Amino acid sequence: MYRIGKVPISITSVEDVTETVLATVDSGGKGYVCISNMRTVVAANKDEAYLKVMEESLLNTPDGTPLVWCGRAWGLKEVRRVVGLDVFNSLLSSGGHHFFLGDTDETLEALTQKLSGQGVCVAGSYSPPFAPLESYDLKGIADRINESGASVVWLSLRAPKQDFLAAALLPYLNGGIVLIGVGAAFRILLGEYELNRGFLQRIGLGGFKMMRNTTFGKALKWYFVHGFHLIGYMVSILAKRARGKRPEE
Repeated sequence: MYRIGKVPISITSVEDVTETVLATVDSGGKGYVCISNMRTVVAANKDEAYLKVMEESLLNTPDGTPLVWCGRAWGLKEVRRVVGLDVFNSLLSSGGHHFFLGDTDETLEALTQKLSGQGVCVAGSYSPPFAPLESYDLKGIADRINESGASVVWLSLRAPKQDFLAAALLPYLNGGIVLIGVGAAFRILLGEYELNRGFLQRIGLGGFKMMRNTTFGKALKWYFVHGFHLIGYMVSILAKRARGKRPEE
C-alpha cells in the first residue's frame, strides 16, 4: 500500500483483486472495493468522511494513470494500473452470483440480457432513484441484495457516491457479499461508451472520452485543476522519500 496525500492506494493487480474478492466471499466475509482515480483521490484528501470510506475498504485500486505515477514516485516499480472494467470482466467470468445496482432500468435490462446470454449468473438488479443518498432506503436495498443470493454487487453511480453507498449498505448485508463500484462499466460493456487505452490514457488524459454533458472548456479546466493537485502530491511524495518516510506512512 502507498499513500497519495492521506489516501491509501493498494498495490495490486486484476488477478489479485479477483482472488481477494472470491476469498472474502468464500470465507463468509464482506466488504467493498473502491476503484480509484485522481478525482476520487482529490475528493478523499478534502473530505474526511470519504477518506474514512477508503480507509475501511478491502482494496483501493489504482485505476487512473496518475495514481500509477504517484506509486512510481514512491519508488514502487511494481505498481500497475488496475482498470475497473478489467476487474468487472474478470469476476464475471469467475462464477458467482452478480447483482447490478445503479444506472437506469433500461440499461440494467440490456446488461442482464447480454450477460445472461453469456452464461453469467445474474442474481438481480435495481435502479435507485436519482436522489441524495440520505433519501435511500438502505435496508430495503440491502434486503433485495440479501434475498437475491448475490455474492458480488456492482455499483454504477459514479464515485464518490457509489463508494459511500457501498459503505452505507455493508452493515445491512449478509456475509459472503462484496460490493464494487465500477462507474460507467455497464455502459462500456454494452458498447455505449468507449474506454480509452491508447495515447491519451498513457499521458493521463484517458478520461476525456468519458466526459459527457460538459464542454471542452470545462473538461480542460477539470484537468488543469486536478493536474495542479497531482503536481502537489508528487512533490509531497518526493519530499517524504527524502525524509526517509515509507510509502504507507
